[in-house]
Amino acid sequence: MAARAEATATAEAYIAGYNLWAHHLVGPEGQRPFPKGKRLLSHWNLRDQIKADYAEGPEGLVRQRLIRAAMERIVAQDIPRAVIDDPRLDWDPVRNILSAAPTAEVEERPTQTGKAAGVLKVSADREPDTRYALLLRNFQAARRTDQDSPFAPTEMDRRFQLEHEIPEARVRALLESVVASPLVSRVAALIEHRLGRPLEPHDLWYAGFSVRARVPEAKLDALTRKRYPTPEAYAKDMPRLLRALGFTPAKSKWLADRIVVDPARGSGHALQAARRGDFPHLRTRVAPGGMDFKGYNIAVHEMGHNVEQLFSLYEVDSTLLAGVPGNAFTEALAFTFQARDLELLGLGKPSARDEQLRILNDFWATWEIAGVALLDMALWHWMYEHPDATPAQLREATVGLARDLWNRLYAPVLGGKDSAVLGIYSHLIAPSFLYLPAYPLGHLIAFQLQEKLQGPRLGAEFERVASYGRVTPDAWMIHATGAPLSAEPLLRATEAALKAESAVR
Repeated sequence: MAARAEATATAEAYIAGYNLWAHHLVGPEGQRPFPKGKRLLSHWNLRDQIKADYAEGPEGLVRQRLIRAAMERIVAQDIPRAVIDDPRLDWDPVRNILSAAPTAEVEERPTQTGKAAGVLKVSADREPDTRYALLLRNFQAARRTDQDSPFAPTEMDRRFQLEHEIPEARVRALLESVVASPLVSRVAALIEHRLGRPLEPHDLWYAGFSVRARVPEAKLDALTRKRYPTPEAYAKDMPRLLRALGFTPAKSKWLADRIVVDPARGSGHALQAARRGDFPHLRTRVAPGGMDFKGYNIAVHEMGHNVEQLFSLYEVDSTLLAGVPGNAFTEALAFTFQARDLELLGLGKPSARDEQLRILNDFWATWEIAGVALLDMALWHWMYEHPDATPAQLREATVGLARDLWNRLYAPVLGGKDSAVLGIYSHLIAPSFLYLPAYPLGHLIAFQLQEKLQGPRLGAEFERVASYGRVTPDAWMIHATGAPLSAEPLLRATEAALKAESAVR
């Protein structure tokens, strides 16, 4: 366990500091499509910036292409080491050219002293294979656990048999039923019609079905920064947020009084309380100018985790049942909060048409993350098959596996042959080993839960299902929804939403 903890802490520190200054991502003609001050953490903020830029018109497409190029460089580890978290350097990620930024464009890099640090050195040397050295360190720590785990002798066994309690083969079948669905090409055709152009690899993160995509990012940022200038401001507003989600005033106060809100260096997370009497922590990024919309969106998601953690700790029938069946289930419950982020800002309730589009958005998001999860699973199998691999060999294998998945499942829809963009997720490195399959499973679970967790009874139903305890996944799902875990509800609803959208067109 000490080896796992050390590997995780090192990887988390690396990921938490992996920022790109967007104003210094320049195009081949030297254009700067991003405003000053935008510091994007890989992968979360890079991905979310792509989503936000669907509301930005033609300039948004320029931004999206630059970010996609930067992502490819990060995965391949040919990004210049010097450009990581340095606002004094300009980088053209398409041509991979680095230069010193003009004095007028330089931004101040935050440090512990609040002053720009270091002497500027322009070196185009690529980042060493740090990303893959850390992944190998995770694997080596897992191998040490293997020695003490005779009934689950690999990390895959421990994840799927002990944590998810769903066989790996069943998880794979669920994911493949989405990524290989004939519905993908039909949804893609609708997106292409809405965009008025052929799809590109960054459209993996298409967000145009969401109401959020209709609101310019600057407007959302201004709103959240004004409302939440500090973590304390978000904590103070939590009782209202929880009441708006359908919890009673008394329950909202009880929950908010037990959740601690902290600023995060990385993307944010929910730190679970391990025993009754301790408080869970909600962590998200809060910049000096206040919490931007990305930070707020993450805060709402993490608040969903914290609420689940409180119910599944305090209200289970036995402390031995504390928790939910696995990470996919807590992710599913957090998604139900996150989906209501705009409502909580007072930007209106979705219409019936918005609900149809939300289904299409859920399908597309599940299709996206299912491929990333399949890559995570393939990587761990590869490492077990090549236990003496070097970081360079693991890099080559990751890029190769990512490209193979892309060419088979995504390039026929999005183009971009040999893209390795599926490898951008930081979860491949930190915070936990083989975590990514929890996300697509969470999407499938959340979709099944949606009929119960909506309207004025959301709070009561959330409490009912979250407090059932850590029983087997299908038993939990039957209690919550009346049916075992399946991709069929999402696929059926997507088919119906496509027909409804065709009627509108």
